[in-house]
Amino acid sequence: MKFIFTCVLFSIQLLVSAQDRPQIIPFKFDDKLGLMDVSTAERIYPEALVDGPNRYYVIGDFCSYIIPKNEKEDAVVDAHSGQEQFSGHFDSACGRLKINKDSYYHFEVDGNSALLKPGSPLIQLTTRYQKIEPNHDAWDNASLDGKQYIWALKTDETYDVLSADNNFTHINSLPNFESFDLVYRINEDAPITLVGFVLGNKNAIQRTFGQKYGIPESSQMVEVYDIHFKKLGNTAYQNVAIKKLFNHEIELRGSMMPPPNLENQIITPQDKTIILNEEFSLIPAKDDQTQLVLVDTRQANAPVLGNDHFDYRYISTHQGLKALLQIRHAETGTFFYFDFNGLYFPKGVPLIPKNYRKWN
Repeated sequence: MKFIFTCVLFSIQLLVSAQDRPQIIPFKFDDKLGLMDVSTAERIYPEALVDGPNRYYVIGDFCSYIIPKNEKEDAVVDAHSGQEQFSGHFDSACGRLKINKDSYYHFEVDGNSALLKPGSPLIQLTTRYQKIEPNHDAWDNASLDGKQYIWALKTDETYDVLSADNNFTHINSLPNFESFDLVYRINEDAPITLVGFVLGNKNAIQRTFGQKYGIPESSQMVEVYDIHFKKLGNTAYQNVAIKKLFNHEIELRGSMMPPPNLENQIITPQDKTIILNEEFSLIPAKDDQTQLVLVDTRQANAPVLGNDHFDYRYISTHQGLKALLQIRHAETGTFFYFDFNGLYFPKGVPLIPKNYRKWN
């Protein structure tokens, strides 16, 4: 009786685990996006994806996906049911907007801007913005005292600054400006600290949309503000001139080196085996040490995908920086996911329908 009860309990746990896992997973084939049903290993065909372009976004740890619906709209699709949850024109230039530990996504809905935070009501903004500056690869301490600011490009090519800790209302005390940069304090015994901003026109601060680094200094005038947007004065867009207004060592973000990116790490061959877990490894190909082969070590290093050329990268989740693999076929560009630990998807299964594996 105890054995039967244990088996029943184990079966229930497996069923609950399977229900909690995402049932839909994206892949790309022939430069087009597809969605695969994990339970059947078949491609599913929502009408929007028949001729969908080559882009999508994963929300959270494979909770839902932003996919193209038509030329003007994108849809948020639930990864468990495959059902559409929301639609609007997605700001792909912005991508995932990181505010402290939360993620937001900028959409245009009914002619106005809105921010989607998964699991929360839609935040309607009072202005239609062309796009919002991406911040997913910004410095971690680009906020101070819980404050974080969003830079939103308006249709007249000037910016609004939105206060994230004040329900994304815009700071109305600032003049019109076309370009900006951030000012960091250099500390001897602590990390750099965000201390202010410089605002100006495109000739003074010669940056393109989304550019954070590699911005040349200029002799043209900019307005300098502290972290609370109190104006400190006007001066040339030059480190040495701006430093005088702060009275301490500073560095413009535009002249910094980019910070290291720990998410979604590309795996580079280094003529050595990369152990993923007790079952799967990436080993150098016998005929080309610059190529890695995904193998099952418990089956005498049998190739999981064959011996074609593939590129690999780790996909990061809240569970870990190396949670699973994204695999790209080097010749065709086809790519898909591979969960070597079985945390989100069936363990060790290439998440692409068999009839799309043209390399086999």
